[in-house]
Amino acid sequence: MAEQSLGGTKARLVEAALETLKAKGFAGASAREIARTGGVNQALIFYHFGTVQNLLLAGLDAVSDRRMRAYRPLLEQAETLPELAELARDIYREDLENGYVTVLGEIVAGGVSDLELGRLVFARLQPWVEIVEHKVRAVLAGSVFETMVPPRDLAFAIIALYLGIDMLSQLDRDRAPAESLLDLGVRAAPLAQALLPIRPSEKR
Repeated sequence: MAEQSLGGTKARLVEAALETLKAKGFAGASAREIARTGGVNQALIFYHFGTVQNLLLAGLDAVSDRRMRAYRPLLEQAETLPELAELARDIYREDLENGYVTVLGEIVAGGVSDLELGRLVFARLQPWVEIVEHKVRAVLAGSVFETMVPPRDLAFAIIALYLGIDMLSQLDRDRAPAESLLDLGVRAAPLAQALLPIRPSEKR
C-alpha cells in the first residue's frame, strides 16, 4: 500500500504502529499499545486493517516508500564504488536517525518466527534487490567481473549484509561495529574501483 494512498485515520494508525515498533519492538506492538500511542480506539485498527499484522506491514510499506523516493535518485546518480560506499554509509545513518533501522529490524525479526509474515516481508524486499541489481550491472559493465559475478546474487548479498548489520545492531544497541564496517567500505572502495574500467565520465 503506497503511503500516498493512506487516508487520515489510516495514516495516523500507521504512524502509531511505527512509533510503537521503535519504542516497544515487534513483541510489544499489540493493538492496545498501538492504539495508546496513536490516541485512538483499538477497534479502528481492525476496522481499517483487519489485523495488527496488516497494519505493521502497512507501516513497512510506508517506510519503504519514503526510503525509495529518497534514495532511488541518489543511487541512480552514484556511478563509482567510492560514491556508492559513501552513499551506503549515508543511507545507514539516515535510516538510523529516522528510526527505520529499528522498524526494519523488528519486522524482519518478527518474520523469522512467523512464516507467513516472513514471506510477506521477503516479498517487500524484492524491489530493493532489483534496484541494487540494476546498479551492480551498471558498475560491473565492461569489466572482467561482468560475467564472473551474477548481479542478482551480488545484489541479494548486499541486501542481506545490510539487513544483517541492522539485526546485529539491534541485539546490543551498539552502532560502532556497523559504523566501522561502513567506514571500511568507504576506505576500500577506491582500491576496488581501480579494478574496473575507466568510464568516460571519470576521464576528466
